[in-house]
Amino acid sequence: EWHLPDRCLRQFGREQCIPLEVPESRRAFHHRNGRQGTHDWPTKLATMITIWENRQFQEIVTPTNVGRMGYHDPYMDRYRQTSVRYVTPEGAADGALADGIERIKDLTHGKNEMGSEDVSFIKRMINSRV
Repeated sequence: EWHLPDRCLRQFGREQCIPLEVPESRRAFHHRNGRQGTHDWPTKLATMITIWENRQFQEIVTPTNVGRMGYHDPYMDRYRQTSVRYVTPEGAADGALADGIERIKDLTHGKNEMGSEDVSFIKRMINSRV
């Protein structure tokens, strides 16, 4: 099975970047079972074999993770478009609370007062249900 380490960098204490697209040849190969007839597999899979043989030279270099990803981090914006963010209602509630706190911090950063739009947003967050 082909592993895609650029999709799990946070597990290894690294900053998560937007992962590369999976080439079509790798997706198609994943569903093969070897019964589709005779093929010259070394020739057909030459590119993948070369990548595998040079795997020790392939390194993903990203900065060390510095904590929770921001709501508008480019990876999180992409993640919300392509994935289910929460598995359980409790996780969704925790995530909504953390997002709300982060938004409040963004709204008040560098200000002595909040505007009426900021206060309205906070009231909507308090009264909304997850």
